[in-house]
Amino acid sequence: MDKPIQGYVRTTVPLRILDTAVQKSPSDPSEGFLEISTDDGVLRLSISSDAARDLQIDLDQFIGEK
Repeated sequence: MDKPIQGYVRTTVPLRILDTAVQKSPSDPSEGFLEISTDDGVLRLSISSDAARDLQIDLDQFIGEK
């Protein structure tokens, strides 16, 4: 996770999250897209239910919940 995505690097100013949304795949409810609106535009990431659970754990730790 320490390697930046090729073609997009923002190092001088943090990227601010404005909004988030999840769209589940109609053909497979355990797959979908996580959309993150930022100052630079929308990031659309493919996500699985396993990755969503991992993200939830990380976010719960960030806000101090278990």
